[in-house]
Amino acid sequence: MEYAILDIEATGGQVGTEKIIDIYIYRFNGVEVEDQFGSMVNPQRSIDFYVQKLTGITEKMVRSAPKFHELAKRIIEITEDCVLVGHGVDFDYRMLRQEFKELGYDYQRKTLDSLDLSQKLLPEMESHSLGKLCKALGIPMRSRHTAEGDTRATLDLFKLLLEKDKDKNIINSFAIHNTHTRQQISKLIKLEEQLPAKTGVYYCLDENKEIIHLAASKNIKQDVNEVFTSTKKTEKRIQTMVEHVNFELTGSFLIALFKEYNESDGLKNLLKPKPKHMSYGLYADLEKNELQILPTHVTKDKALLLFNNKRKGFKTIEQLYKKLKISSETPIKEQLKKIREEIKLKHKNLILIDKGREKNEKSFIEIIDEKIAGYGYYTFYNQIENDEIRDNIRVDLVSNGRHDVLLKTFLQFHHFVHVIPFSENEPIKLPKK
Repeated sequence: MEYAILDIEATGGQVGTEKIIDIYIYRFNGVEVEDQFGSMVNPQRSIDFYVQKLTGITEKMVRSAPKFHELAKRIIEITEDCVLVGHGVDFDYRMLRQEFKELGYDYQRKTLDSLDLSQKLLPEMESHSLGKLCKALGIPMRSRHTAEGDTRATLDLFKLLLEKDKDKNIINSFAIHNTHTRQQISKLIKLEEQLPAKTGVYYCLDENKEIIHLAASKNIKQDVNEVFTSTKKTEKRIQTMVEHVNFELTGSFLIALFKEYNESDGLKNLLKPKPKHMSYGLYADLEKNELQILPTHVTKDKALLLFNNKRKGFKTIEQLYKKLKISSETPIKEQLKKIREEIKLKHKNLILIDKGREKNEKSFIEIIDEKIAGYGYYTFYNQIENDEIRDNIRVDLVSNGRHDVLLKTFLQFHHFVHVIPFSENEPIKLPKK
């Protein structure tokens, strides 16, 4: 089998607008490198500041580099009849397909993700990120976050993985499992094209118009693309079964999460990939006298706060310890008391004002007696300030434990347009902006 080991760096920005700025490819036959190619690429657009800091690639450096169309023929040739291999290859493949699509060419290859493969063959590793994995395995890393450096590291890692997979069963099954028919790829592309890069909830439906997957999203187009290009088992089932993708814009991401939680309840046969948002929680282990960050699916206990990843969780513990003058020796019950006091709602009744679904609209979330009453949208101040009108336009929610933790999390870490306390005796008055 022939492999094209590759890595791509891009400008950053909204999905669908990114452009390649650096590419490197090794053509590898499983024993030796047969060919190699690399080049910086003039993206003909700006490069995000974060990308420049991460990669060291500046706009000045790519200004005189060839444009993608000048490299396209060479890329096609060096990857011909190859399986594309990359660490997180979905991104690299999407970028190539996107660039070739602009040239009117339908670029298709099989793909194999060395990240997924390392998780199968090296399950004992603490981390499977390219940098940490290579460090643990003694693989030298040169010019980290450049296409050439990361491609060389991926090649060396892939050679080791080939040795680990002596019968080539996993390698072959990955490559076969990752092959789409041309008809299926066309279907997924067509479904994705009509989606907005906006906040809301998306719904994947099968041929019987039954919902097989739904999720809140800050960028619907991007998240659906990740599902449609993933090589993971659950996502592959979604790719095979999906026939329609619907969506509802919410403006507010918190409202989107409320809708996801509410609408998932009672739906049978939902396919549930690993959640992208709020998948870790802060929990207290009374026996070990410590706070822990755990995946939410491994415990039935109620989390104190929610996070997208472990790193954010541990950083929050550190910040809380410092702010509340807690040490690791402080008894866990005293830690809990202080943290619960810190994150509790400071007012019984609140209106949270957030982004709306369109430019001139705002969303609101109403909390009554420390419970979420519902949400709605308004354009004119009187709609929100008038109790009767607000009640009429509000979509009621049945508040539960998950909603309460989400609310505390968002009040702790996220910025709303306005957070407005109110009481029964004082009408709501919005700041006029």
